[in-house]
Amino acid sequence: LLALTLLNSGVSVLFSYLSKDFWNALSAKDAQEFYHVLQRYLAALVLGAPVVTYYKFQREQLAVHWREWMTARTITLYTANR
Repeated sequence: LLALTLLNSGVSVLFSYLSKDFWNALSAKDAQEFYHVLQRYLAALVLGAPVVTYYKFQREQLAVHWREWMTARTITLYTANR
């Protein structure tokens, strides 16, 4: 999960830089650079979307397992002291 967190952060940083380049090319009205950055942005989207989705899925799975464990532990402690 730690590696996934770092990978997710890396994807976020990559999109940050690509967004900056995208808007710089757009504001400079540089069509060639705009399309070049657009291609890189789409490639990053194809590669980055599964990483972000898998990270969110794993984080939610961990939360579900944590809640199940906490519920079972709470019930066990409650019934042990009756």
